[in-house]
Amino acid sequence: MPNPKRRWVEERSRDFYHRRAMELGYRSRATFKLMEMDKRFRLLRSGMRVLELGSSPGGWTQYASERVGRDGLVVAVDEENQKALGLSQVRFIRADVMDQALESSVAAVLAPGTVDLVLSDLAPDMTGRYELDHERQVALARRAVEISKAFLRNRGNLVVKIFEGKLSPGLVRYVRPFFSKTTKFRAAASRKRSTESYLLCLGLKG
Repeated sequence: MPNPKRRWVEERSRDFYHRRAMELGYRSRATFKLMEMDKRFRLLRSGMRVLELGSSPGGWTQYASERVGRDGLVVAVDEENQKALGLSQVRFIRADVMDQALESSVAAVLAPGTVDLVLSDLAPDMTGRYELDHERQVALARRAVEISKAFLRNRGNLVVKIFEGKLSPGLVRYVRPFFSKTTKFRAAASRKRSTESYLLCLGLKG
């Protein structure tokens, strides 16, 4: 019987984006998803304040910190202890995003209403039962929206991962009143069998 772990390792070794991430020193192939969205929608620029939810293993953190530069700040949040990047413009908060005390921890670093961009690549621990995984992911996405409403500046932007499914239209309807524009985007680096896409919520309404 094939060994699932060995098969996963072999598939990853053949993956173009994984190999490219290793070559460029990024911690995750997911870096290219953010890179593509940034190039398409011009999300990041020098001096920005960015709040990242679900940051481990740190590929998005690396790319965002490069883009905001020394005058910017990236606050990365994850419940797993993320290995230090050694970058002065990155602050790491170890916390569960669903913890209601998170806002206080973030506010100690970033004042509410001052963040330019919130990034959420949050995903639940997968059970293999798609309806349950989809429901949990939508809950995480909604939480990201609530945090964004508290910390984004007027006209600030949110990028949030979604799993396509029966609850996706409701999530989009929930988000739309708060932003001037919402659009879905599927990155080229997303695996073909994956149902993930990203909801770009642009221009928080004051």
